[in-house]
Amino acid sequence: MSQIDRLVLAEVEVGAASFSDLLQRLPSIYPTEVLASLNRLAEGGRVSAELCNYLHRDAERRPDRPPDGRCLLPLPHPLDYEWRFTPDSSRTLLNLASELTPFGGDVLLFGTPGLAVEALALPINRRLSLLSEENIVTERLITLNRATGSPLSIAYCSAGLPRESADAVILDPPWYMDFIRPMLAAAAGACRMRGFVFLSVPPASTRPTAEEDRLSIIRFAGRLGLDLVDHQPLAIRYDTPFFEANALAVAGIFPPSRWRRGDLLVMRKVSEGTRSAPRVSNRRRPWVEVPVGRMRLFVSAATSDAGGSKGVLPLLEGDVLPTVSRRHPKRRDAQIWTSGNRIYRTDNARLVVEAALVFARENDEGSSVQPSLWGNVYDSEALERVGREIAELTKMEAAEERGSLEIGPERSDTWKSNLTNSSSRSPAIAFG
Repeated sequence: MSQIDRLVLAEVEVGAASFSDLLQRLPSIYPTEVLASLNRLAEGGRVSAELCNYLHRDAERRPDRPPDGRCLLPLPHPLDYEWRFTPDSSRTLLNLASELTPFGGDVLLFGTPGLAVEALALPINRRLSLLSEENIVTERLITLNRATGSPLSIAYCSAGLPRESADAVILDPPWYMDFIRPMLAAAAGACRMRGFVFLSVPPASTRPTAEEDRLSIIRFAGRLGLDLVDHQPLAIRYDTPFFEANALAVAGIFPPSRWRRGDLLVMRKVSEGTRSAPRVSNRRRPWVEVPVGRMRLFVSAATSDAGGSKGVLPLLEGDVLPTVSRRHPKRRDAQIWTSGNRIYRTDNARLVVEAALVFARENDEGSSVQPSLWGNVYDSEALERVGREIAELTKMEAAEERGSLEIGPERSDTWKSNLTNSSSRSPAIAFG
């Protein structure tokens, strides 16, 4: 029997009352994996068919009201692999950093925008700084920071990495080794001697290699001069991002909004280490971001334009990618991507961006829309049609975010609503 099956069976036997209860008891196992495990257990006679069916039905029950979520920041986007700490976990991390650092010391928040929002309202008598990507999320944080008296010092990763400037560094990289290693190396370089680094990593049951990966991270940290002083399993809880909720809804699954947890590693810098500090590259990823209302629309700038006039073309049935894993083959084909995890092809990427910008100018006279990225002029009918389609996507995703619209297999043919906001190129930070 697999590890997941053993864990699920153990919780079922002690009386998990609902799918939500079962999911919360388990160590951050993905909801679809839990249901697959229940099926295997029922087929093997270890769980009754009646209980298996009940838990399946319960997983498919839509909540009466949408979960409460942080709305001060723009939505996370799947291309950023961004999951944000819950407010409780953010406060726990900030309080722990406060306890382990001297009064008036320096705490660096590295790539943790949700944590930064919480820090704005939580006085901890420490100097706080944020190191983040140059995108609209950080732009919003800069605005919020100014509005609250600038308790944070905010810098972009592209400006360079700090060296030995913090008594504690809190980071939360995407749970892939090619993200964790360079970000941990940067955190170690930013940490002062005898300072602390706090890192969230996937629990052992998250994937088959999770435990091996954690041991590899600890060994790598040792080469950076970091010594593990504490491992707190399942200590960190995350809000489910909108894009993941949509991916699960495609499968008819509506889990509680804060089921995902991470292990916390607390490490202390005891030496300079044997690894050199990472270098930062200012390469920009080939995506152009156009915020449209609450929706964040990403259009591939690397797409070779065929000069078509359709703009937005279907890529898969129902449009919503039914996974958040970067290993799904359809990710490579996506040329348009929304913050609701909808992906499309396009026969004219420039037309899509132009249409969004034109409608933004027309519907928001006070917006800060920048001039066209390419300067092309398109037929007004094509601009209007594609712009209306984008506006309808915005309307649909706003309704889904509120929990008032069920995700269906087809897009609506009625184009309504308006567009707002501006465009930007989103930088990706590559460490060498």
